[in-house]
Amino acid sequence: MNQNIKIFLFCPIPNDQKPINEYISLKQNEFTNWVTFDSFLYSKTLIIKTFSIFLFILAFMLLEFNFSFETLVMSIFITILLITFNMFIILSRWSQLNKRFKTSRLFYEEASWYDGQIWEKPLELIRSDNLLSTQKIEPIIKRIKDTFIFLNFLIVINFLILQTI
Repeated sequence: MNQNIKIFLFCPIPNDQKPINEYISLKQNEFTNWVTFDSFLYSKTLIIKTFSIFLFILAFMLLEFNFSFETLVMSIFITILLITFNMFIILSRWSQLNKRFKTSRLFYEEASWYDGQIWEKPLELIRSDNLLSTQKIEPIIKRIKDTFIFLNFLIVINFLILQTI
């Protein structure tokens, strides 16, 4: 354990570019942390976010159009598109972080974009990063991917309904 602390302290990567700090940042960010909740709270949060966006879009559309089945379906379609886009952004951020945990060499910038360096992780850090990736990050990515697939399925169904109207 003491050796891990030494490795962490002597790591030349700036604090804001260290994968562990990026992980902590994602877990504390209110826009990305809800995907780390337990299954019930995750589902509840997703439903609340979706319903809130749906109500906002429906209210906006009702200002422009009369209420009809087509307006309702179009509001649902736009809501699902926005939620899917949001999930795509969250998925890309978690996937990028996972990639940084899985790699044995980290690219970092010391002062600006033109002085990039590569740091080779020590074996102990590679092991602990792989463990964190496998136990914490990959289940989050799997959950987001499953949600993303489901949302894309809903988009197709909603699109087919819109085609019949």
